[in-house]
Amino acid sequence: MKREIVSQALNLLDERHITQAAVFDPGAIHQLPERIVQMKTKRIISIALAAALILALGIAAYAAWSIHAARQRELKEDFRIEENQVSSYVEYALPDGQEDGLVLLSAVNDGQEQRAYVNISPVSEEEAAAFPDNARYIWRIEGTEIGGSAAPQLPVEMSLSGVEEIREAVRNYSYDKETQTLTLQCLMDVNFLKKAMKELGTESLPLRIDMIIGESEPRTFGPIAFRLTEEQSRYFDFGHAVYHDEELDRDMEIVGLELTPFSAVWKVNYEGAADFHKPGADQEAYGPWSQLEDKVCMEARIVFADGTEFSTGGALTTPFENGTVNQFCGWGSAIDIDAVERIVLGEQVLWQK
Repeated sequence: MKREIVSQALNLLDERHITQAAVFDPGAIHQLPERIVQMKTKRIISIALAAALILALGIAAYAAWSIHAARQRELKEDFRIEENQVSSYVEYALPDGQEDGLVLLSAVNDGQEQRAYVNISPVSEEEAAAFPDNARYIWRIEGTEIGGSAAPQLPVEMSLSGVEEIREAVRNYSYDKETQTLTLQCLMDVNFLKKAMKELGTESLPLRIDMIIGESEPRTFGPIAFRLTEEQSRYFDFGHAVYHDEELDRDMEIVGLELTPFSAVWKVNYEGAADFHKPGADQEAYGPWSQLEDKVCMEARIVFADGTEFSTGGALTTPFENGTVNQFCGWGSAIDIDAVERIVLGEQVLWQK
């Protein structure tokens, strides 16, 4: 029931009836016939019960709306959206009523992956506790074979080990017992979504979530209309800078850096790079170059206007495309890509404002 309907219903009640229901005493009425007294008593009690029922429904609807709003607020704070001016982060309008199923909370495109955050309900305590060893969550685009893994959304700085630690964290941070709501993160390959758009001939994609507990049949939430969101990025051209590593005695060309609030792509090149990134490459010969690739991602420092520094961390993927090794790195909380002052590797300044 919508909050507006609850409010309207309560406003239509005559204030006299509410007051009378609160102080009603049949023994105090002496001048009306007994039948009329009984009818008035029944009517007033019915009105009071109806008001209580409407209030109960309103509380349940508000609780459902409230958990969606609370999750949106928690995600925004955890990702540091406002302080880092992330214009590409999208929050969706929330349903007013108590709606079971799939609710979109927010989304952001990091260039490689579309990250979508959703609530699903109802999910029982037992079902929520089945993760991670006996529960799987799959996002799918209906009408296509495209899909991937989803997982309970946990604070980005949280470090966990072991099934029990993960299960406890899900109970504390991802699950709401009162509304039986579970918050999930869906990581969607941007290229997959573009393929789905082409297959279906539309930009609005029917997103659904499948929950699989043990060997049981999947339980489906959704579908709900979802669109690929815009990427917010900035490119830093290093002018084909060459970095010499004295320890490895090797030179690597550092071409540039693509930066989003949640990801980076370091573009590098060196002798034999294309061959080393083909299937069946000589891994022993590639070893030193792999170390140097890691060094660029992990030791390069991004310096911001306030003097703070940031490292993109190790690469998640390293394909060779368009003449460079493209090392993709990702992280949880956003950075302000417009506040970058310098990019430094060792003593070498790769870029300066």
